[in-house]
Amino acid sequence: MGMNSRISKIRIPENAKKIIGLLEEAGYEAFVVGGCVRDAVFGRTPSDWDITTQALPEEMLTVFRDIHVVPTGLKHGTVTVVMDGENYEVTTYRVDGEYKDSRHPESVEFVRDITEDLSRRDFTINAMAYSDERGFVDHFGGMEDLERGVIRCVGDPEKRFSEDALRILRCVRFASQLGFSIEEETARAIYDTLPLLGNIAAERIRVEFEKLLCGAGAGKVLEEHREVIASFIPEIRPMFDLDQENPFHLYDVWMHTVHAVSAAEAPGVDERLLKLAAFFHDIGKPPCKVVDRGWGHFYHHEHVGADMTDEIMRRLRFDNETRKTVVMLIKKHGTVFNPNGKQARRLLAKMGEDDLALLIALEKADVSAQHPDYVEERLENIGVFEEKVRELAEGEQCFRMGDMKIDGRDIMALGVEQGREIGRIKNELFERVVEGLLENDREALLAEAKTLVSEMVKEC
Repeated sequence: MGMNSRISKIRIPENAKKIIGLLEEAGYEAFVVGGCVRDAVFGRTPSDWDITTQALPEEMLTVFRDIHVVPTGLKHGTVTVVMDGENYEVTTYRVDGEYKDSRHPESVEFVRDITEDLSRRDFTINAMAYSDERGFVDHFGGMEDLERGVIRCVGDPEKRFSEDALRILRCVRFASQLGFSIEEETARAIYDTLPLLGNIAAERIRVEFEKLLCGAGAGKVLEEHREVIASFIPEIRPMFDLDQENPFHLYDVWMHTVHAVSAAEAPGVDERLLKLAAFFHDIGKPPCKVVDRGWGHFYHHEHVGADMTDEIMRRLRFDNETRKTVVMLIKKHGTVFNPNGKQARRLLAKMGEDDLALLIALEKADVSAQHPDYVEERLENIGVFEEKVRELAEGEQCFRMGDMKIDGRDIMALGVEQGREIGRIKNELFERVVEGLLENDREALLAEAKTLVSEMVKEC
């Protein structure tokens, strides 16, 4: 939802109003500030509400003496006020001292003027404050930039990025999430200060990268600011402008990836995992490219790309579950789906419903980013397979060993001693059920098990 340029007030939570009211009654200015104001003006629901005030930390503790307060960062002027189980960060107006590590100020100085506080913030759209009593404080054109759809630094952009290099990624992340463009001087400063990203912890970079990929404008940002991403994932550079030399592809490898990320969406699947898989799915193509009779081929790029992705995600400190799932999807992408139930049963048994849904969504995104002459037919084939999976998943099917209507004790009751043979019989029964050769019915399974036991006796 876009913003209303004539907006004169925003609705803030009652508890935030109470906190501001207590400060105002004690004689101190107070406002909601930053991202919550931006989101509320833009028509989005803020995830949290931060408050800034004229009151010094010790003065805040006096004002909130009858309320649960956590002194989360007193030396930086921040306390957390807890009301009805909700946390509200309240911070004294401040200006920052010198930044020596491209991330944190060496010191902060408390001030009494809201304008000074807002002047230290990163982007104009994050440098607005609001209270019901005083209205909007917007000295740097944040409202206008929201209306124009522009990300612009407050003051000197090179200084802002040099103070905190993570702002470089926050800038492209906001452009992706909001669908905004980056103002020319701000964009130039990004590339002038880009080496400073090397000072930022991998975990911080990973968080911004994930948010960027999940933004509605991710495709545009990846296309226009690919060097920002390459600064921490240099493995993507060989993808840039690499002609696929294949009639099934309209784009070079990088632009195919950009379009795949944009197309990667499906109800009911984990968007973050899907976007990551779409981003990395063809990273193994450059080292695998061969040209035969004028056609480009990328043999085994899935396995090469899976290994590369595993290394990159370890470097960026992704959690193990995310990393393993994304690597698995890349290794399996390119699977040609058949509309028969046999492949659907087998893949459901091996992958489970959630992972198979991710793989199907990834294949749709991959195909959607190929040459339009072939997209419709390929998507139709995937759709038929997806419908077969849905039918199987909604029925009482057996996709895991534990779903079978008999277990090891039933097989032991047929005279088989505990040991490897029980596992062999269970596996054989499970394979036949998955292949659709045997119903997952207790009597049918027992009858087949008796036959297998008889065959074992003859072999002996």
